[in-house]
Amino acid sequence: MRGRIPSDVHLRPDDLSLLERVFAQVIPEHDTHPEELAMLLVRLFQDGVREEHALITAAEKWFR
Repeated sequence: MRGRIPSDVHLRPDDLSLLERVFAQVIPEHDTHPEELAMLLVRLFQDGVREEHALITAAEKWFR
């Protein structure tokens, strides 16, 4: 998933808080790829995955 996050991404403070919580829960198991995890979470969020549990599940699937 190498690449860049589009520059037109608009996230509200609540959105960032959600993504930070999910990142903090998933990163301990995948700390060798933090940039990829961050990009994945933003892209999932943009694609409509907005619930914490769903984001965690999708991120875990990606890294398996």
